[in-house]
Amino acid sequence: MSDLGKVYESSAAFAQTDIWTDSFTVQDHVYGLEHGSVGITSSPTWVSDMLNEELEELTPVIRRLIRENPSMNEQEILWKLTLDLAAERSKIMRPLFDREGPSKGRFSVQVPIYEYRNAERMVEAALQVHALAPNMQVKIPSTTAGLAAIEEAIYRGVSVMATSCVSVSQAIEVGEAVERALNRRVQEGLPIDQIHPVVALLLGVQDEWLSAYADKSGICLDPDACNWAGVAVAKKTYKIYQEKGYRTRILIAWYRNLHHWKEFIGGDLIMTIPAGWQKRYACMDLEIRDYMSDPVDPEILRWLNKLEPFRRGYEEGALKVEDFETFEPVICVLRRFIEVYQRAVFQVRDIMIPDPKK
Repeated sequence: MSDLGKVYESSAAFAQTDIWTDSFTVQDHVYGLEHGSVGITSSPTWVSDMLNEELEELTPVIRRLIRENPSMNEQEILWKLTLDLAAERSKIMRPLFDREGPSKGRFSVQVPIYEYRNAERMVEAALQVHALAPNMQVKIPSTTAGLAAIEEAIYRGVSVMATSCVSVSQAIEVGEAVERALNRRVQEGLPIDQIHPVVALLLGVQDEWLSAYADKSGICLDPDACNWAGVAVAKKTYKIYQEKGYRTRILIAWYRNLHHWKEFIGGDLIMTIPAGWQKRYACMDLEIRDYMSDPVDPEILRWLNKLEPFRRGYEEGALKVEDFETFEPVICVLRRFIEVYQRAVFQVRDIMIPDPKK
């Protein structure tokens, strides 16, 4: 085994399987780069975690932004801080991007989480992020409005990562939207060679929701069945994408167990793994081989198909575009992102208008 661990060993064995690091924290970026990571993702939760960990160092920066932008509220100051830090922290991946882009060396930032219902404002934010550096990847949620924003942003030349995707139906609609946008550019003589479209499948969300649903509904399942739900959705999506020839790359995210890494080794895809999970996987006593080709056990699928929400996430066309943001796992993602991000907003508020009682 390589001294750098099993995750590095898997990416070295299968060049088509890219490992990215999921974090907004510099020390995690350094760790990932030293262990074979070729890209970075972040999310509203990682922005909040970063601010909590680095609050002492960033407080003077936030105070300066408040002074320089007297009309901005705390949400706007936090967004400005996110953009400024992304412009700086994306530089760690810039040499790799310049050497091997457009698919490697990317740094991802999500549009403001509060705008998930407003396509116009999501596109506006996407263009802001896109302008920060050549290697930016802009995350837009796969909500009803988000799908329109994804298509328009890619048409305008933005490398988009569709996120909050937890169903086969969402992934197919994203693939179709990207194809329409790329085809429009080609028809108008615009280049597409530097556009890097990605769809992020959030595995652990489906698992956690189905476990909670089974408990709430009094349904008894095989104890490991729910741990395979996200894997089943992602493997089916992967097969469909290959069959349809979509130019969007699949990214695996939201890690909660061994299956979420192991089952995608060997796939022509991206796995964005938090540094903590990279370290846990690094010491696994696991044979490195192509697991991507292994189907999900039919007995596991039989158990999962007892759950109506799983069938809605797994079956093609079970969700319409207008259903996306009312699908329970999507709601779980949006609520978690907003709740965790709100903590960071409160921290900025405490600097902007300190509590006089404290």
